[in-house]
Amino acid sequence: CPVTSPDRCNGWLSNRNAIYTPEDALSYAIERETPFCQATCPVSLDIRGYAGFIADGKFKEAYDLIREKVPFPGVLGRVCTHPCEDLCKRGLVDESISIAKLKRFVADHVYANYGEEIKLEPIPATKGKKVAIIGAGPAGLSAAYDLKTFGYDVTVFEKFPVVGGMMAVGIPEYRLPRATLEREIEFVRGVGVEIATGVEVDTDMFAELRRTYDATFISVGAHVSGNLGIPGEDLAGVIPGIDFLRALNLNLGDEVKIGKSVVVVGVWNVAIDAARSVLRLGS
Repeated sequence: CPVTSPDRCNGWLSNRNAIYTPEDALSYAIERETPFCQATCPVSLDIRGYAGFIADGKFKEAYDLIREKVPFPGVLGRVCTHPCEDLCKRGLVDESISIAKLKRFVADHVYANYGEEIKLEPIPATKGKKVAIIGAGPAGLSAAYDLKTFGYDVTVFEKFPVVGGMMAVGIPEYRLPRATLEREIEFVRGVGVEIATGVEVDTDMFAELRRTYDATFISVGAHVSGNLGIPGEDLAGVIPGIDFLRALNLNLGDEVKIGKSVVVVGVWNVAIDAARSVLRLGS
């Protein structure tokens, strides 16, 4: 009724009830929009899709759906900054869904229960073109995985003796177990990506890569600590956080000798990782 008083409707009211099918309503209201969580995700993961699979107990299907976009579901389930959760609509009711931990759960469940069923086969290079990737961190390995699935011949060059970039040398093992990281790196290798470690690309080698490869992807990461710009930060005993974590993860004992009393300047991920690490070292 278009007026506030029902007795003035003059025939606008009827005894009919509104009828709709939930499936049609769901299709219109949900499937035709991009959820806020998915729109916020840097790789636009189908969060609603894999959360639904998990709710139905279809854990392998949820895992496969995640892997369509990212080769590191177990890693993301532990260290992703999950901006999706900040915009989760469930937060308007009580609290956001633990979207990152859903990835962690489903990856751990699949790795523990499916074994050979998730082993990947090499993908043939059908494009006839070669791509060189400099840096075997999350960006380089993700690019390599995607390019290989598209049919390119891909080689990754990494200057460190380990693969994974900041996943391997920046995040402590207690927060990102090496077994999880190495398993997912092996999936990248499994599709046929070649990874050469201990190779630092200098000017001459870069020029050679440009000549011998059809394309070059540079993903050298951000391995430099920020400076405070104050006197004394270059004195002995002052250790940049990223340098400290890298030395610790690479087991460079001579570079991680610290005292019994330690001050950590900063409050974000590197600072907290450094603080928890020095506690484990006995400081």
